[in-house]
Amino acid sequence: MKHTYLFSLSPLLLTLALPHDRDHDYNHQPPNLQTLSSHFTLTIFSPQNPTLHDLKVEETYGGFGLYKATCESYCPSQVQQQGGCPNGTELAFGGETLYYPYSIVPGGQNTYILSSGLILITVQHSHFIPPDAYVGDWTWYAFPALEHEHEHEWKRNDHYPHKCDSSDPVYDCRYPSGIFTFSAPNTTVGGLAACPSQYDKNVTVVYAVTPDFKGEGCERVFGLATHEYKGEPVWAYY
Repeated sequence: MKHTYLFSLSPLLLTLALPHDRDHDYNHQPPNLQTLSSHFTLTIFSPQNPTLHDLKVEETYGGFGLYKATCESYCPSQVQQQGGCPNGTELAFGGETLYYPYSIVPGGQNTYILSSGLILITVQHSHFIPPDAYVGDWTWYAFPALEHEHEHEWKRNDHYPHKCDSSDPVYDCRYPSGIFTFSAPNTTVGGLAACPSQYDKNVTVVYAVTPDFKGEGCERVFGLATHEYKGEPVWAYY
């Protein structure tokens, strides 16, 4: 099932609404914070926008897209013939940043952000990144660890209304471990936006909001939520 999202960009800059200790009853003790798993996937984190919230972020031609259940990946025919292609179907990352996509192509791949805000992955066998691109300008915020007795309380909380459609494979309804946000260095500019693709009307593309970002018909979102990933890698992302 394909999803089409067309939005208008709000003139107001959204403020990151992370949960506070006072939102829960933890016997006056701050909650334990979750940690970022060794491999993780991404969803849109935008609780005030149920149309976008919890949608999977997958790699697609022309950026990080929000329209399908599997990522765009590549494995050469000679590797296929040798049975060496992994079965990964998700855009996943390794380590503690968004810099290392979970691919096994020799030399690996890296992410970067064009000055326009488009988030891309380097081409296999090449680590070329434009000199004006942003690399590593992400910050991860951990969410409180859930104890069983507090789980339903959290899901009812206004900071995270849990109305995810678990029957639709373009959603990931699991509780996230935290979120990544973007901030352009040496500026007050940052955040993320979901914008219509200029190539395919059925695709919504995630942009980082940079000083040169000029997206039209976009919707601001808080960040990219992280979820533990135990599946296989891909050979390479497009």
